[in-house]
Amino acid sequence: MTPENMENLLTAQGFLCPSCGNKGKAVKRITIESLLTDEAKALVSSRDGFRFCPTPTCEVSYFHPQTGERFLCRDVRVRIGQKQTQAPRPICYCFNHTIEEIEAEVAETGTSKIPDAIAEKCHQGLDRCEQTNPQGSCCIADVRRVLREAQAKFGKVPAEVSYSNENKAVSTADCCANETPLVEAEAEFPRNVGLWATAGAVLSAILSSACCWLPLLLIAFGASAAGVSGFFEAYRPYLLGATGLLLAGGFYLVYFRKERCEPGSTCAVPSPRLVRFNKVMLLVATVVVLLFALFPNYLGFLIGSDKDNSPVTALTGEGHLFRIEGMTCEGCAVNLQSHLVRVPGVTHAEVSYKSKTARLFFDTRVAPPSDSKIQEAIKQAGYQGSPVPDGRILDIGHGDNLRQVGHY
Repeated sequence: MTPENMENLLTAQGFLCPSCGNKGKAVKRITIESLLTDEAKALVSSRDGFRFCPTPTCEVSYFHPQTGERFLCRDVRVRIGQKQTQAPRPICYCFNHTIEEIEAEVAETGTSKIPDAIAEKCHQGLDRCEQTNPQGSCCIADVRRVLREAQAKFGKVPAEVSYSNENKAVSTADCCANETPLVEAEAEFPRNVGLWATAGAVLSAILSSACCWLPLLLIAFGASAAGVSGFFEAYRPYLLGATGLLLAGGFYLVYFRKERCEPGSTCAVPSPRLVRFNKVMLLVATVVVLLFALFPNYLGFLIGSDKDNSPVTALTGEGHLFRIEGMTCEGCAVNLQSHLVRVPGVTHAEVSYKSKTARLFFDTRVAPPSDSKIQEAIKQAGYQGSPVPDGRILDIGHGDNLRQVGHY
């Protein structure tokens, strides 16, 4: 697009100041509300959509492309430094610095500490640029431009580079601008990666314990949990491994990774608020990861099952014992028990995860359900079951390797 076409486009969109014809900078509603005088605000039809005219010789401060409203420098509560020719000429409105102050420091020492001091305070979150600066954004680019001009004026350093296009100069990047400069974006990228790694660790931990909590959730909503435990149990080691790697990556990126920004750039000192937020989120995520990763280990205490560690004995007339295969945690026992009590004729069911057994009690007033029907219910829950002959005592200390230890 040629310069002529670009100018025509800007004119058509109303981005050019109606007084001087230069491009205006968009400002937010809060800037208009904070800096226009009460008399000027009373004349505003819409406080959104205004643009600031930065041209030094133009008397217009704000103009509205759609409504045609315009306000002059006298309609602003503060002196607009870049439009002033007499001292004092404000340059930093948050921390009260002037152009004359920077020039005096340069004349004496050859440089000024003001730009770095402003940038440091901005990163500490002490700035209020949108409420105090007439241009509605951070002044750091203007401050550094004034510093270079003062150094050239007093012959302290040669004016090596032309800064007519300040938005392309990394050294003049706006430390609190809405549009993130390239170097600043690269500095923030690893922080975003750290948050994504933390979120991935939480998700992996949740899925690694799904073999226990998901069947319980499905039961609560009346849905079938058949096969759910076995599916997630098969992938549990891999999910736990991924959880550990992602969580370690999150800690590295948040606590140990060094910034790649050049010294003195606006991203050399990260925002303390962002750093604190990332650290708090990482610690919270770590707690969540541990809670879910260890969920199968403490579920038994939550539901109060398997308090009796004595051998399970099935006696004729007192119940019917089944050996269960495929249970991976206490949640499986709760899941299977909910399926068994729905079998017609079953009045009560006791499922033990430790002994891998299920004992059923029947209604004596009706014919008891067949073993095949009970096995079908066990299969629908996602497990395998086989009946244990009456009078056999099982040793629960061997888990899946249950063995016969005696007969009655």
